[in-house]
Amino acid sequence: MYEFNCILKTDLKNLYTNPMWWAGTIGLPLLLALVMGFITKGTYGGVVTSFDYYAITMMIFGALNNATLAANSFMETRIVKANMRLCNAPVPDSYIFMPKIAASFLFGAVCHTIAGAMLFFIARVSFGGKAVIYLWLLLLCVEFFAVCFSIMLCCILKHEETVNMILSTAVAILCLLGGSFFPLKGLGRTVSLISNLSPVTWISNAAFRAVYDGNMLTLGVTGVSLCLVGGLCIVFTARLFNREDYL
Repeated sequence: MYEFNCILKTDLKNLYTNPMWWAGTIGLPLLLALVMGFITKGTYGGVVTSFDYYAITMMIFGALNNATLAANSFMETRIVKANMRLCNAPVPDSYIFMPKIAASFLFGAVCHTIAGAMLFFIARVSFGGKAVIYLWLLLLCVEFFAVCFSIMLCCILKHEETVNMILSTAVAILCLLGGSFFPLKGLGRTVSLISNLSPVTWISNAAFRAVYDGNMLTLGVTGVSLCLVGGLCIVFTARLFNREDYL
């Protein structure tokens, strides 16, 4: 366990000392929510303002996009060199990939919490008042799923550029279909049916129902489902991980 903690501290240091990752992880959802909320200002109702809508959807987009951060923290050139040293050390395989999952999750959680707080102060987004804690927990579940899936994909494809290209494209498409950038309900029945196929739609619906309807059941089921899938990704990662890929 001592070795695991040391590796985790090193991975956290690699993330927290990189200003570009700070700027991207906090700035991307924050700026998108502010810009899109401002552009569509006045086109939403009084209960759910444009800033409310895009604050929630862009935070979900940012949490899913944390998958690319996890891939970078696992397969970036300077990180791989450190992984090579670990591969030659007498430590379990899990000590190589699990700290990357934990560090990416913690970094993303901190950054997106800061982004949410900034939206609260800048755009007066309430996130449902008392329901904010439940929305935050759902966001953590999204973060966990994203980083676990990303590390698993790294072990399958073994190329950072390929993984990042697939993840960034998939997240953008799923969020587009999930209504993150604009609501799709007014575009017809066919588009709405296609939208329902996106997991982002389920996550967004769970968030809005919890915040504005007080329905915590959907949020709980969605959160637990994300954690279970994330856990399965860890199991597959443990089976797929091969030290020789770094040597």
